[in-house]
Amino acid sequence: MSQMRFELNEQTAKVLDVIKGKYGLKNRNDALQKLVSHHADQYIDPTIDETVLHELDRTYNATISASNRKKMTAAHLKKHLGMK
Repeated sequence: MSQMRFELNEQTAKVLDVIKGKYGLKNRNDALQKLVSHHADQYIDPTIDETVLHELDRTYNATISASNRKKMTAAHLKKHLGMK
């Protein structure tokens, strides 16, 4: 885990203090982490664990009939999950 020092303006400090109080957090660092984790999906794409993809593929293959069997591609899965 990396450490940083920040200079917070008054508004940012107030926002972090509100988050800290609302969620009963110990300090502004915890409040900042809560804020970032809440909004992270707006800025970065979630990563998909490779084991989850294999399990989904296995489940998909088990549910369709043998005559209609086809491999689910990553693009096909992303489309069904509403990802880009």
